[in-house]
Amino acid sequence: MNAVEKLRPASPCIGACLLDAARDLCRGCGRTRGEIALWGSADETTRRRIWAELPDRAAALGLAARRLSWRGAELLDEVERRFAGSSGTFVVGVHGAVAEVLRDPGEEYEAIRDGLTLVLRTRRAALRIEALPHLAALELKRPGGAPLIALAVREGHAGLAGPSALAALGPDRDALLPRDAGGARFDVGLGRAAARFTIRCSDALAPRIAAHCGTPWIEGFSRTAAAVLSESPVRVVEAPCVRAEVDAVIPPPGGRSPDGPHTHLLPDLVGLGFDAPPTLPLPEGYVLSALFHPA
Repeated sequence: MNAVEKLRPASPCIGACLLDAARDLCRGCGRTRGEIALWGSADETTRRRIWAELPDRAAALGLAARRLSWRGAELLDEVERRFAGSSGTFVVGVHGAVAEVLRDPGEEYEAIRDGLTLVLRTRRAALRIEALPHLAALELKRPGGAPLIALAVREGHAGLAGPSALAALGPDRDALLPRDAGGARFDVGLGRAAARFTIRCSDALAPRIAAHCGTPWIEGFSRTAAAVLSESPVRVVEAPCVRAEVDAVIPPPGGRSPDGPHTHLLPDLVGLGFDAPPTLPLPEGYVLSALFHPA
């Protein structure tokens, strides 16, 4: 039995445990008191029956968020299916500093599996997801639109905050896209645990960025903007269990982002301090890894 097969089925619990006495249903997960008590010893058939009933229960309770059963290989299957079908966009980063990864219909792509890791790659962008046991898939309702799908971890799995100033990270040995693979990588210095926004540089660009290392992020952003715009280096955004890369032109200030994969680094929005979009009904205690927007 391999590592993928050893993963136990996910629990519907999202850590928001409050019983709706009228329906005898938890307002966090939608299970009854008895189902919660017996979940650990329930057989697979029982678990599957409960999972199948949860969408209707969530709708009856008016829940904005519910956990999906995807885990391990099944989670990777669902991600790959959406990417292969060009059915939406994967967004990685914090509010105001994100990479948007998508595939145009008919665009060539490569999918590589290695145990619990999936890499999806086109000529312009790449996404790597590690379906570790603590990575949860959540369905998030939004008014007037199709539900969003969030990949998220509990706060204890988010890791330490990155640097709060422009910092050299050394050669990028984990590059997913070919341009400047192994080149010097720099963290712009957002100082967040939820995500790191970095750039991978050519040999010509790296010294121009390195000269400003140690500069607080917004000042470093201003000092290096002209050099970065001149070359549009590969942007690498990392969040818990997820890495996104984009190789696309960076528009000038006030310009329009290119169609397809692109990034945003907007100081005014970053300055608001939100990790996830403030209107997103992400359950308390979760850190967003990636957000899937249906087309």
